[in-house]
Amino acid sequence: MATKMDKQSFLNLAPEYYMLALYMYSEYSQDYYTDLAWQKEFTVRDDGAAEDYCYVESDALRAEALRLMVQHGAIAIIEDHFGPTIWQKTGEMDALVAGLEITPGNVFFKARASGNPRGWLQSALQKVNTRAYELSLTNADFDRTSIGEITLEATGEVIDVAPIDEWAPIKLDPTDPVVAEAVNKLNAATEAIEQDNGYAAERSQERDAVVSDLKGGLEKLKSGEVSIGWFKRTINALKAASITFANTVKAQTIDGAMQGLREVVKVHMKDAIEALMRLWPF
Repeated sequence: MATKMDKQSFLNLAPEYYMLALYMYSEYSQDYYTDLAWQKEFTVRDDGAAEDYCYVESDALRAEALRLMVQHGAIAIIEDHFGPTIWQKTGEMDALVAGLEITPGNVFFKARASGNPRGWLQSALQKVNTRAYELSLTNADFDRTSIGEITLEATGEVIDVAPIDEWAPIKLDPTDPVVAEAVNKLNAATEAIEQDNGYAAERSQERDAVVSDLKGGLEKLKSGEVSIGWFKRTINALKAASITFANTVKAQTIDGAMQGLREVVKVHMKDAIEALMRLWPF
């Protein structure tokens, strides 16, 4: 019989499952999001128990997931003295998830690798919720201050940081082995995607946007002058293509390009990425 996870380990790991649920909720495009709507999105009818079951039932874990998203700059909180907290998704959300999904061992990576991210997550959340109940988990376990009706760490530092120019040029040496390898891998992925007739015929608009951004990122890398903004566009284009070509031979080429770019960031752009997004797990 497996030993139950101790409380501190649970506090370290469990919020990430709720972060993934929060991201899935945020995929529904709307101007503002609320805690109540998030719960509703993850509530299903349990016919066996003749009642509803909410996969994100833990108030403390929802609050911690939201706090972490704010910390990463993926969500901006909108407070009110009396009304429930609402929030907006920022442009960093997709970049955050793109970084997490290419990190082996990560919850986001595992859910995507399963082929059925929502089903995988729901199964995991049932176990997370059971353990949270056994531990009598509360907001106090995360030692946060209260903002609105959701317990969060004070967000002033996150929301009010001085703006950083994500389009500021960053010099790279095209002859550097890490950069050269990334160029080769990105070039291979770009050619494979551009030459796929099925992609061009069935999803032409998406394909044109993906190819355009990949070529733009490739040109910047070859020139030796790139920006965080272009890295984000290139990563997001690869992410879109990886979903379309999942479980195909081209998926390996696309994953190779993602890894190549990640190595460039790790070696040459880590400080800039951390300052802007605080999201790349190295």
